[in-house]
Amino acid sequence: MDPAVRFAALVSGPPPGLRLDHACSLLAAAFTGDYHYDRVMRSLDELAATVTEKSLGGVLAAMRGRLTGDRENYFDAKNSFIDAVLVRGLGLPITLSVIAIEIGRRVDVPIVGVSLPSHFIVRESASDVFGDPFHAGAIYDRAGVVSAWHRLVGEGHPFDELHLAPVDDRTILIRILNNLRALYSRGQDPRALYALAVMRGGFVELAHEAREHARWVRHYN
Repeated sequence: MDPAVRFAALVSGPPPGLRLDHACSLLAAAFTGDYHYDRVMRSLDELAATVTEKSLGGVLAAMRGRLTGDRENYFDAKNSFIDAVLVRGLGLPITLSVIAIEIGRRVDVPIVGVSLPSHFIVRESASDVFGDPFHAGAIYDRAGVVSAWHRLVGEGHPFDELHLAPVDDRTILIRILNNLRALYSRGQDPRALYALAVMRGGFVELAHEAREHARWVRHYN
């Protein structure tokens, strides 16, 4: 079955069936045509095996030196594809955060995503410890996150405490697709537009986009 169709079925199905490692593998395959699920699982398992301390800091330490942010080619589509990120060692904040979440799940360290405006980080779910996989796995307390965010976006943007609320897996996947939509919707890649239409169409939260999705599919056909 087409990876985009499988992805849409996954996100529209029962919530217990949704896992980020599986969903992100399908998402990457929908754009590239190459489904590397087994390789992704193996890479995540190998990273998890190197965690020596069951904490967010321990998970980020396992990633440090192997995975970091791609500052030179930030908008490269490969930075959104989990299989490519695990091979290249470079990715976007959100893709690296997914990897941290999935390593944490494997070692019984609950980690959640934090969807800051203009950035994405992770948080140890039971505490106010935050981590930034894009910036060498930096660890912050709550005040440190606010300070880092102001350095990133500038002092003229007030910080809202709601920015620190954890987001669920569906929100993470939609934000990844938002990044890819910004990348592909201006171009003429029919396969990418089809993949976006089918996968975004799997989210009831995006039902208002139905007309746009139909236009993308017509373009593909």
